[in-house]
Amino acid sequence: TITLSARLVLENGESMSAVSSFSVVYLNENKPSSLLLEGLTDLAGGIFLPVILLSMAATGYIFTQKRRSESNVEVEEAGDDEFVWEDEGDAAGQPNLMTTMFAGMSVKAITLCSLYVAQGIPSGFISYTLIAYLAQQGFTAAEIGNMLFWVYLPWVFKFLWGPFVDNYHYLPMGRRRPWILGAQAGMVITVVIIALVPGIESKIALLTGLLFFHNCFASLQDVAVDGLAVDVLSPEEFGKINGFMFGAKRFGTMVGGAGIGYFIGSLGIAGGLFLTVPMLLLIMCLPAFIRERPGEKLFPWGEGKAVIKEKEEPKPTKTKKNVAKEISWDMGTHTPQSLGVDFGIIIALDLFLLLTVGDFAGSMGVHLLTLVCGAAYFFFLRNNTVGQQAFDLAPVKSDIVKALSLRAPLIGMLLAMLTYFWEFLIPVLNVLFIQQLGWSDAEYIAVTGGWAVTAGIAGTIIGGLIADKFGARRIASLFAILTGLSIFTIALAEDLWQNRTVMTWLIVIYPFFGAAMGISLISLFMNVTWPKVGATQFTLYMALLNFGALFGLKMAGYFEENFTYTTTIMIGGTCQLLIAFVLPFIDPGQTRRELGNEF
Repeated sequence: TITLSARLVLENGESMSAVSSFSVVYLNENKPSSLLLEGLTDLAGGIFLPVILLSMAATGYIFTQKRRSESNVEVEEAGDDEFVWEDEGDAAGQPNLMTTMFAGMSVKAITLCSLYVAQGIPSGFISYTLIAYLAQQGFTAAEIGNMLFWVYLPWVFKFLWGPFVDNYHYLPMGRRRPWILGAQAGMVITVVIIALVPGIESKIALLTGLLFFHNCFASLQDVAVDGLAVDVLSPEEFGKINGFMFGAKRFGTMVGGAGIGYFIGSLGIAGGLFLTVPMLLLIMCLPAFIRERPGEKLFPWGEGKAVIKEKEEPKPTKTKKNVAKEISWDMGTHTPQSLGVDFGIIIALDLFLLLTVGDFAGSMGVHLLTLVCGAAYFFFLRNNTVGQQAFDLAPVKSDIVKALSLRAPLIGMLLAMLTYFWEFLIPVLNVLFIQQLGWSDAEYIAVTGGWAVTAGIAGTIIGGLIADKFGARRIASLFAILTGLSIFTIALAEDLWQNRTVMTWLIVIYPFFGAAMGISLISLFMNVTWPKVGATQFTLYMALLNFGALFGLKMAGYFEENFTYTTTIMIGGTCQLLIAFVLPFIDPGQTRRELGNEF
């Protein structure tokens, strides 16, 4: 009763906040919060039991199968290596990503991990500190989810960076390093601009826009770093180094979340972001002063030269050019299968536009825009559409279509979209714990941005190591089930939601399993990526990971308005279990076995 009275005392005669008001009702009624929300759908847990049992059966099947990814080792040895190494002594002694070791670790591992820390610091600030601050200010799950959607939208479009990073280089400085340096500089500049805007905490629309541009540069940096990883890592390193890389990103997330969140009360949003600037600049020194390969330039004005060959393609003769020109005006031969692929792409574009611009353009406007884009697609590509290329009906087949025409890379796209769809729970859980269960934003950040991220780091590293040892497909399937069940446990423990010790443990456990699953899937995506289009194809998988997450965030408001918290959490767990259904159909070694390992 004393606690209840303390909750009722308000200063300056102001009305009671939603958080305090709900806490009083909760203490009086002593009922789980979901039962207090009328008009929402509440599904029984037994409905999800078949999904749990079938996902376990799929995982058992995978563990009985031979580990197919072992074929990658043979492909790696037989691949066409186009790197040319200089034999001069001065080049051999230069710090570079390919041969230099430091304290028993390769410099390539240290550099890749550090660059992922740079991605994680601002991301942690946004994903934990900022959204907890917004929840404390009374924002709904739909509003928070919509803001995060726009802030992270560049990560969905990052596949557009892939062709540029793959095809446009300043080779005297390396194939990827110039892109990394430029993107990292853009990240620093945008953070400085945000920190210098007076009262940015109250200008949410402006803050969202500036963070959008920050993530444009962050997504470019990610594309270049992923392309670099595909270039310099061997298949047997994918699991281990990826585990370290994404563990490093989660460490950066913890620094940006719990670390900077500790100072947010005194420094505010702008001051907290400004703390990230020296960290980002320090990390930028690694790619600035370490060459990709010995003999290359550090800077455009320095000494060095390109040491990687451009593959010489025979130039078409005049006759061939005329033939190609004539063919280009022909609509070509379509089949039902090729048209199915092309119209599938257009339908996917329509759905994507509905998610992004549908709120202000309206469904009719979106459909008209899709119709225009579809007409342009067939007009400009004519006899060389993606569908025609996929079924060998086009005069030219692009490398990326060659890769994605195989079953394994195609299934990888579906897996990528499923992996992080469960993130609609992020704003929902923020609202549940902060607005309804009475946690303060600092308390919630300390758990989700601190202990939970620490568990995620451990899961990432352990998952990467055991994925190398036992196979990425097996480990991904196992941890998909464990992640789904751990999320289910939060829902089933509804009667204990008021017990902070129990809930803290549950919040910490599922990121461990989820991180191990995620890193195993990313190792799997690297296995099915063709190095010749490494930045484009692997970036496509990463973009689809983010698209699945953003689609989930966009759906957060729908789940909040239509389902109880218990049912919403169980749906999130089911999304993870579905991954185990898809994994038996993917062959991790198919891409490099059939297409080779050339750059």
